[in-house]
Amino acid sequence: MKRLIPLLSIIMITLSAWSQSPIDKALKRYNTGIIPYIQTNTAVQWHQKDSVLFLDTRALKEYEVSHIPGARFAGYDEFDPRKINALNIDKSTPIVVYCSIGVRSEQIGIKLKALGYNNIFNLYGGIFQWYNQSNPVVDSQNKPTLALHGYDKNWAKYVEKGTPTF
Repeated sequence: MKRLIPLLSIIMITLSAWSQSPIDKALKRYNTGIIPYIQTNTAVQWHQKDSVLFLDTRALKEYEVSHIPGARFAGYDEFDPRKINALNIDKSTPIVVYCSIGVRSEQIGIKLKALGYNNIFNLYGGIFQWYNQSNPVVDSQNKPTLALHGYDKNWAKYVEKGTPTF
């Protein structure tokens, strides 16, 4: 019996690892979880109520191909705390940061936290998950689009619908 318990534990851990999606595995590998995740369905509800600020933390060329409607560009390499402060956002405003799947956005979320923003959430699976679940994206003219920037071929494998652009 004493040998059975460790064996069952190993089996359970192995099974749980197999049941994880590729995005789950990537986020566990690259993120710390310092910025809490928000699931897409909750983010959609907040978006519909217009009760949250979405910040796109990808490169400008990615944002211009498509972004979540109403999202503001914050950038990653281009991130500038002065531009964020110029938006005059109340420090308690709910902010959802996102990138392709949620790795770069966590880093920007940490920077926002250091600036004093205290209600920050990282969109789980990023814009790829948003798009995979058939939620709308818009182009640089704020017109609905089916285009989605895949970042690169390695990360684009997480896009399940359509063909990502580069």
